[in-house]
Amino acid sequence: MVVAAVSSGLVLAAAGAQIVWPILIETVPAIAVVVLVYLAELISKIDRQSLTLFMQSVTLRRTDNLMRKVVDKSFNGVLTIGENGEIETVNAAARSMFGLTEEGIVGTNVAELVPELSANKNAIGSILATGQHEVTGLRTDGTKFLAELSVNDLEDEEHSRFVAIVRDISEQKRYEEELRHQALNDSLTGLPNRTLLMNRIEHALNVALREGKPVALLLIDLDRFKEINDTLGHHVGDMLLKDVAERLSAPLRKTDTIARLGGDEFSVLLPAVSNNEMALEVGERTVVQLQEPFNVEGMLLEVGASIGVAVFPDHAKTAAELLKCSDVAMYVAKAGQKSVVLYDQEQDKNSVRNLALTGELRQAITEDHLDLFVQPKVDLAGNRVCAAEALLRWQHTAHGFIPPDEFVMQAELTGLIEPLTRWALIRALGGIAAWHQKGLDLAIAVNLSSRNLMERDLPQLVLELVQAHRIEPDRLTLEITESAIMLDPETALEVLKELDDLGFRLSIDDFGTGYSSLGYLKTLPVDELKIDKSFVLPMCESASDLMIVRSTVDLAHNLGLKVVAEGIESQAHVDKLTELGCDVGQGFFISRPIPLDQFDEWIKETDWPPRRLPVDTPNFVANSA
Repeated sequence: MVVAAVSSGLVLAAAGAQIVWPILIETVPAIAVVVLVYLAELISKIDRQSLTLFMQSVTLRRTDNLMRKVVDKSFNGVLTIGENGEIETVNAAARSMFGLTEEGIVGTNVAELVPELSANKNAIGSILATGQHEVTGLRTDGTKFLAELSVNDLEDEEHSRFVAIVRDISEQKRYEEELRHQALNDSLTGLPNRTLLMNRIEHALNVALREGKPVALLLIDLDRFKEINDTLGHHVGDMLLKDVAERLSAPLRKTDTIARLGGDEFSVLLPAVSNNEMALEVGERTVVQLQEPFNVEGMLLEVGASIGVAVFPDHAKTAAELLKCSDVAMYVAKAGQKSVVLYDQEQDKNSVRNLALTGELRQAITEDHLDLFVQPKVDLAGNRVCAAEALLRWQHTAHGFIPPDEFVMQAELTGLIEPLTRWALIRALGGIAAWHQKGLDLAIAVNLSSRNLMERDLPQLVLELVQAHRIEPDRLTLEITESAIMLDPETALEVLKELDDLGFRLSIDDFGTGYSSLGYLKTLPVDELKIDKSFVLPMCESASDLMIVRSTVDLAHNLGLKVVAEGIESQAHVDKLTELGCDVGQGFFISRPIPLDQFDEWIKETDWPPRRLPVDTPNFVANSA
């Protein structure tokens, strides 16, 4: 049975094989193909992953190299620091910044480069929080520099590290300090400027409020600086200002401040003075300091000063008010030719009015709102009108008549004297040109101020105006005062000599009221003297005044000069002056000042008929007389 069973099984197996084998023969290639495809895909996938990993590693290496180059080329120093404070790596900028060498890096503690960290070399993380810090860097040669340090944590699983970025800010700090100095100090003298002065005044006032002590401010304006600057040039002017600043600074206390406000204006802040008298004493000492001539490039230059003084809390409560009050007092000093003036409230009222008038005067000159009056002069020997003096008048629309002394003084202080003088010359020359057209043999006189005598181009200006009006130079007399000459005798003498060379007549006005007259009279190229009315008016009753007038006439004639007497108010004056040999007279007895356009009417009615030009005079038109 067993055999039968086996035999049966084999038969079945053989039968099954006969059935399956053809199927296997048919399907094996397909299976093989599937297996091969699977294996190929698996291999391909493995290769792509490997390639990707390889490419990523290449990219990482390139990136790492690039970052290393970026770090090494950075202008900022970059350091990696271990948790114990030892430097692990540095870039080229850090090596250069700290003076490190490749060999000197290993084992260097960051505290050796940043001394502020020396208190705890092994705990940099606890000393420097993340952020920026200004520190002192120490180079290996011992020199120090200011640095900006930025530190960040670089923690990993094994170690705690820090990366420090260091930037040398020494040049930046120097530049910032330079800008700060330029913003608060005068570039020429190095003294504090107006901004810094105001800051210090504010601080001084705050302290004064707590301690109950006065604070004084002196405003100093140099005299004759403009003439020096214009004549010798800005280079000399700048050197003079430096010398003035040095001389003013020398005697001051450490708590005091000397500042330059601009131009030739300086200011001295005295944060602790006992009283107003002490402030005035400082001002007086300052004037004395400036009296000694300054030696600039071998030239001895003299400058005076006008000083205004204001004191807190008597005159002002704020810094701005204190500066304003000292400025007002300074202008009062300059106008009154005084050295030092203490602020007075009445001065302030006048200064506000004067400030307004200054602007209006400029407009009056520009828009021709001034008037020119003339006062006739008489040849006493011939009883004929020979000339007239031009006199400025200003009838203000709001303030009425403004005295000439007032607005001329403002013109001198504010630089308007040049256009004002030009205006007067043009009107006066226009008047004399019209008189000559009518056959009148007349001359005209125009007053010059002290500021005019400091203008080196004045002679050329006058010459051009005379030529434009076709007037002979000797028909124009320029009157100057003794005090105007004495302000700067050397410059005045040069200008006067040039005017004399051009043919203009020169006259000293108000003779006898100035000083050093005789000393300079022999050197001045003048043609006449005008005796001041203060001597003429009382001479008929006062023997001493009569003697002064007689002596002046004799002195002038002995020097070859003509004499003009002012203040004639009676026939007795005329008779006495004629007896003394005085050449020319003027005054209310002859005529009060009259408008230029009314002069023709006065000529027709006067008892002092004018001299007439010859008919063949070029400017004379016979039928117009």
